[in-house]
Amino acid sequence: MPVSGILYYASLLVCISLGSFYKKITDIEMKRNYGTGLGLLLVCLICGTHVFHSIMMVWGNIIIIKCCDRRYMNQISLVFTWMYLWYMHLNVTNIYVIWLHQTLALKLVGLAFEMCAVQVTSDGKAVGVSKNTDSITPEPTAMDIMSYAYFFIGLHRGPYYRWKIFDDHFNAPFGELGDCQIITEQKLKKALICALGCWILTVKYSQDLYFNDVFYKVYSGEVRYLYNVPHLTMYFLHHQAVMMLCTSVFTETGFGVYPAKCHPIPGFGPSTRLSLLAVASGSTDVALEEEYNFSMIKCFDNEAVVMGPKMRDTMRGWDMPTRYWFWAYAQKASLKSNKEVRSAFSLLAWTIWVGPTLPRFIIGCTLWVYVHLEAEYAALYDTSGSMKLPWDIGFSIMRLFCLLYLTPCFVIKNTSVVLRYYNSIFWVFHIILFILMLSSIYLYKSRVQIQN
Repeated sequence: MPVSGILYYASLLVCISLGSFYKKITDIEMKRNYGTGLGLLLVCLICGTHVFHSIMMVWGNIIIIKCCDRRYMNQISLVFTWMYLWYMHLNVTNIYVIWLHQTLALKLVGLAFEMCAVQVTSDGKAVGVSKNTDSITPEPTAMDIMSYAYFFIGLHRGPYYRWKIFDDHFNAPFGELGDCQIITEQKLKKALICALGCWILTVKYSQDLYFNDVFYKVYSGEVRYLYNVPHLTMYFLHHQAVMMLCTSVFTETGFGVYPAKCHPIPGFGPSTRLSLLAVASGSTDVALEEEYNFSMIKCFDNEAVVMGPKMRDTMRGWDMPTRYWFWAYAQKASLKSNKEVRSAFSLLAWTIWVGPTLPRFIIGCTLWVYVHLEAEYAALYDTSGSMKLPWDIGFSIMRLFCLLYLTPCFVIKNTSVVLRYYNSIFWVFHIILFILMLSSIYLYKSRVQIQN
């Protein structure tokens, strides 16, 4: 592991250990300043000479939010931040610096969308605005925005949370009602198990084989395809371990805990019975009667990720707060068009956010085609009732084939190696997708002719 990786994970463990001390601070202003100061220290430690990128991104968005017309600030903020991220992907090789700036980008642009949604709602034009119309009062100042961006909780790699959640943390501190250390310990144990499993697979199945000529000259196409299985598993375990560590900072500090009756949504927060929040935050007796959970920071729905059955289920269950961000802002609130165009724009925004490389574009395009093909076949045939189980099994198998096929794009950064790999297996899954597209068109036209 490089020095930057050691610093990154060491700082993450330090943040977890400081959580109990942070939780004991009673003064709200001191608590906010402590979290912001620690976050700034983390940015300097992790980014080093690249710290000026965070300054440019944060203050650029502060100027946009405070000076631009609220009706258009979300679009201006999105374009500025995503272009800056694109520039960083081309010029910064340290993945930990990229992760930190991806988190900043979601927070800052998300805040611009929140404030724009409030303005549009107040103007009586809330068409296509999704769930983000909570009143932001008082309006955040420049220092508030900087505190929200640099706050140490969730700074390393998320999970994403809205400004409203950040504000609730100080004004309705439900996390102080109980000790969440047991949850943190469980998360750390799971992170250790995932990291150990990932390490064992890494020793056994080296990624270097993708770069070796022997892999393409000696091994058959079936073996090359199946070699993706352990690497897809490693990718899954690695992300599980990282997000377990990141969410441990949340649980140790009591950040993001809400009454279970409010049905918190990952990334969004409470979705129902909002009046209960006001009552519980104002009365300790009422608050102690409620049951609480950390659903707001839940990152993975492992059943949906592993079992599916559809690719849409897997995508919704993977890094759920981030998926909420792209659904709410990139897909729902950015364009007024049909769902195919909006979902394409959402995947394009995700591609630039995660890294505008050819392998990532291959992932985005393939998933867009695959998800809509699933929807087409579900509409063409009866996939419910007695036929639900066979169709679910078929969808799940095809979904697994697709994920295995895309594994090199997830784990290999070298574009030439990825293209060489797909050339060696003749782009087989893309050919299958093309045949399925032609079949769906033919079946649709046949049914229209029969109906006429």
